[in-house]
Amino acid sequence: MKSALHKLVGRSEALSQLWDMASSSLYTNAFYMMLAQAAIAALGFLFWVIVARFYTEAEVGYSSAIISAIGLVSLIGHIGLDSFMVRFLSRAQNPVRLLNTCLAYSGTATLIVSLVCAVAIGVWSPRIGFVASQPVFLAAFVCFAVATNLSGAVGNAFVACRKAKFLLVKDVIFGVLKLFLPLLFLAHFHAFGIVASWGLATIAALVVSLFVLVPRVVPGYAVALQLGARLVRRAWGFSGLSYVISLVGSIPKFLMPLLVINVLGPEENGYFYIAWAISAVLFFIPGSIAQSLFAEGAYDRRLLHHNVLRAFRLSFVLLIPATLLLLLFGDRLLLAFGASYSARSLELLRILVVAGFPLTVERIHFSVLRVKGRLREILVWRSILAVTIMAASYHFVQTSGLEAIGWVYLTAHSCIAALILVTRSALWRSG
Repeated sequence: MKSALHKLVGRSEALSQLWDMASSSLYTNAFYMMLAQAAIAALGFLFWVIVARFYTEAEVGYSSAIISAIGLVSLIGHIGLDSFMVRFLSRAQNPVRLLNTCLAYSGTATLIVSLVCAVAIGVWSPRIGFVASQPVFLAAFVCFAVATNLSGAVGNAFVACRKAKFLLVKDVIFGVLKLFLPLLFLAHFHAFGIVASWGLATIAALVVSLFVLVPRVVPGYAVALQLGARLVRRAWGFSGLSYVISLVGSIPKFLMPLLVINVLGPEENGYFYIAWAISAVLFFIPGSIAQSLFAEGAYDRRLLHHNVLRAFRLSFVLLIPATLLLLLFGDRLLLAFGASYSARSLELLRILVVAGFPLTVERIHFSVLRVKGRLREILVWRSILAVTIMAASYHFVQTSGLEAIGWVYLTAHSCIAALILVTRSALWRSG
C-alpha cells in the first residue's frame, strides 16, 4: 500500500514538474516563437509551392535573390535598436515613447540604405540589376524593405514584453495573405510578382500589428513620430556591437542566394533557395529557443544555468524527429514543388538539415554570452563563421555545384560547435 502511495506521489510530482516547465515564460515564449515560425514555414511552403507551379525556376531564382537583398537592407536598417528593445522595453518608464522612437529611427535608416542599395544594385548584384531600371520596381523595393524592417521591430517588441503569442498572430496574417497574391501578378510582373506578393503581405501584417496588436501589449500605445536622440545614443552604447554581430552573422543567410545567382545563374538559385528555405525552417527551432533564453537571462540571470539545460533539452527533443523526417521523406516533400526540385535540391537539403545540431550549441552559447555582456567574443565566432562559409562556398560552388555549399555550411558549424563544447561550456554553469 505504501509502495503504491509513493508511486502515486512520485507521478504527481513529475506531472507537477512538467506543468511548471510548460507554464514557465521561457518555454511559453519559446513555443510561441516556434509556433510563429512553424506557421511561417507551413504557409511559406504553400506559397513557394504555388509559386513553383506557376512561375519558372529562373523566376523563382530571381525573386528569391531580390527578397534576400530586401532582407539584408532591412537588417542593416535596424541599427542596433532591435536588441535594445528586447533588453529594455519591458522595463522602460515610457515604453510607448521608446517603441515609437525605435521605429522612427530604424525606419528612416532603412529608407536611406534601401534607396542607396536599390540604385546601385546593378553593381553589387548584376543579375537583379533590372530592379533599378524600372521606377515601379525601385519604389516597391524601398517600400518593402522599410515594411520588413518595421515588422521585425514590432516582433521584437512582442518578444521583449514576453507576449510572443502576438508574434504568432502577426506572422499568420502575413503568411495567409501572401498565398492569394502570386496569381494576381503572374501575367504582368513575372519574377517581381513573387516579390510583390511577399511585400504587400508584409505591409498588411505591419498595419494590423501597429493599430490592433501592439496596443494590447503596450498599454496606451498609438503610432506617433517621436525622435529621442538621447535614447538612440543610449541604445548604441548598449547594442552597437550587438548590431555589428547581427550583420556579420546574417551574411551567409542573405548573401548566399546572391552568390549563387551571380555564379551559377537564376535557375540554379531557384533549386538552391528551396532547399535553403526549408532547412532554415528547421534552424528556427534552436534560434527561437536561444532568443527566449536571452530574454529570460536578461530578466533574471540567477536561473541561467538551469534554463540553459532546459533549452538544450527542448531543442534536441524537437530537432531529432524533424531532422529524421526531412532525411527520410525530403524527396517527397520537394515533389510538391515539382520533379525538377526533387531531383536538384534533395542532396543539398539532406546535408543542410544535419547542421541544426551544431547550430543549437552555437545559438545557446551565444545567448549566454549576450546575457553576460561578452559581445566581442560573439563577434569573433560570428566573423570566423561568416568569412569561412562565404569564401569556401564561393570557391567550391564553381567546381562542385550546389552540394558544396551544404558541406561547407555543415563542416564550418560543426567545427565551431566542437570548439565551444571543448573550450567554453564552463560558462554555462555560472550565473
